[in-house]
Amino acid sequence: MTPQKETSMKLKSFWHGILPAMLLSLAVGQIYAFTNFATEISATIDCSLARVQFAFSLGIFFLGMGAAFFGKVVEKNVKGATLLGTALFIVGLLVAQLAVHQRSLGLLYAGYGVLLGLGTGIIYISPVKTMMMWFQHRKAVASSIPIIFFGLGSTLSTFLFPLFMKQGIERIFLCYAVFYLLMMGVGAVLLAKPVGFSQEVAKGSADFSYANLLKNRFFVQSWLFMLLNISAGLCLIPLSKQMMNSEMIGYGEGLVIAIVALSGVFNGCGRFVFAFLSDCLKRRTDIIYFILGISLASIVVTSLWPLAIGGALLLINSCYGAGFSVMPGILSDKFGMSDISKIHGAVLSAWGVAGLIGNNLSMMVQERYGYSVVLWMICGLYLLNIVNWLSLKRQ
Repeated sequence: MTPQKETSMKLKSFWHGILPAMLLSLAVGQIYAFTNFATEISATIDCSLARVQFAFSLGIFFLGMGAAFFGKVVEKNVKGATLLGTALFIVGLLVAQLAVHQRSLGLLYAGYGVLLGLGTGIIYISPVKTMMMWFQHRKAVASSIPIIFFGLGSTLSTFLFPLFMKQGIERIFLCYAVFYLLMMGVGAVLLAKPVGFSQEVAKGSADFSYANLLKNRFFVQSWLFMLLNISAGLCLIPLSKQMMNSEMIGYGEGLVIAIVALSGVFNGCGRFVFAFLSDCLKRRTDIIYFILGISLASIVVTSLWPLAIGGALLLINSCYGAGFSVMPGILSDKFGMSDISKIHGAVLSAWGVAGLIGNNLSMMVQERYGYSVVLWMICGLYLLNIVNWLSLKRQ
């Protein structure tokens, strides 16, 4: 390839791969910022905070379902899928706005839970395969870029929150809808696969079957890895602030704020670092042992010495994010590129299930038995996951 063609290809990979992936993922990452306005919504619609926060759990569930069941749409027409996901996401925000205005919990569930969740799931997987097409020799790093910016999306939403709140809680979702529509519109228009990429890889194979996929042991155990890793993370991450503030640990408020802020940085860095390392390994699947080993070690230390909770939170956040970033590369190595959006989406259905059980399970155990039992329960989840992944050696 001549220097001119190489420069041209790099520019195209930025304009049609990296930039739209960043814009789209940065927008839909807003779903993880629901805690910013949950209290205000609860007060406005006169409903308990727990019932309002269930909209977030629904959103994560339908995120997983959207990724799972719209994978075929992404394979067939990534631009069309991106436009559909954008439409669902924006309409979800507008329905959530109507829910606040009408004081309706049901509309909040429908808007933020169902519609926005589905839109987020579709957008989440749309740039991943496209990025792997543009950067075939660095698939894990390439797929980690939209996943990293998805994680940063909650940070952007948090920065926007005080600005938009000047319009009042009854207009805040409208402000977000206008802002994200512009960002996602640009991303949807720019996103495109490389010219000349084979049609089979671009559109997927005709003989793909979800029934056959469910019979594949590697797929099932990859799904279990995601379910257990996400559930373990969601058992700790939502409770970590309360644990650090508890009498058992007693961190100062300044230290708690610093650790919570750093946890987002560790999450994003973990997504990139582990993806980069997986591209360097002879067997990409070996990266899973590093992820699970670090997670288990940090939580065991914390179970024995609770004051280590701050460090454990940072390490588990990095490994939690890494699970998302390394999986597309692992799946493409095993199944090939032709159906990767369908297979990746199907694996992400575990995210939806974990979103319903992880946080709720930890809250229930904490209320009944205390934080110490929650920590040992998380140890059990990581141990079970290590056994799950080790058993693949027998294939």
